[in-house]
Amino acid sequence: MKHASLVLAAASLLLLSACITPPPKPDYTKFFDHQPRSILVVPPANKTTAVDAPAVFLTTVSAAFAERGYYVFPVFLVQAILTDLGATDEGAIAAVPPDKFKEVFGTDSILYVTITDWTTSYIVLASNIIVGAEYRLVEATTGDVLWTHKERVVHDSGGGGGGGGLIGALVVAAVNAAITATTVQYRPIAIQANNFAANRSGYGLPAGPYHPEFQKDREHYK
Repeated sequence: MKHASLVLAAASLLLLSACITPPPKPDYTKFFDHQPRSILVVPPANKTTAVDAPAVFLTTVSAAFAERGYYVFPVFLVQAILTDLGATDEGAIAAVPPDKFKEVFGTDSILYVTITDWTTSYIVLASNIIVGAEYRLVEATTGDVLWTHKERVVHDSGGGGGGGGLIGALVVAAVNAAITATTVQYRPIAIQANNFAANRSGYGLPAGPYHPEFQKDREHYK
């Protein structure tokens, strides 16, 4: 009977996974037409209530895309120059024409990021840290959209265990939740989100000109 239940549960999981439709793959035609070599990351827009999210997230973007083989302009230098030009908030930055970035910085493309999730959700015996973002890579001369992507990472911070059965576990979970509420480390989760976004085969960015796989991985992005 127990064996039959396990088989039934496994079959249900297989059926459920078969019903999950993967997201459609991006169209990389314009990306390969332009083949950017450099990326300028502008300060991210923020759809969350976390006022510190853009500043923290900005520190996590460059490495993932540089490791894909692209020259990424120093984000804080870009931010300082934009501030000097009067583009100090997401509305002003969004209003800057792409070719203006080309004129000022000499970049091939601009990466716009919108933070969609930056929260901690509490469950009875655990908590989840959630970071989500939308990415849009735009060609700097024409304004063509070269790539879009959505990423969402849910990190289970764990509730921990404790003596005293359920009551003990609840006490431990309450203490952990209180600590997490004041010391939530979003930055590692944001780094993970950017790594996923840049590196997902068939969904992220093809290898850039400074990567050993440059022009060798195109079959994954058709």
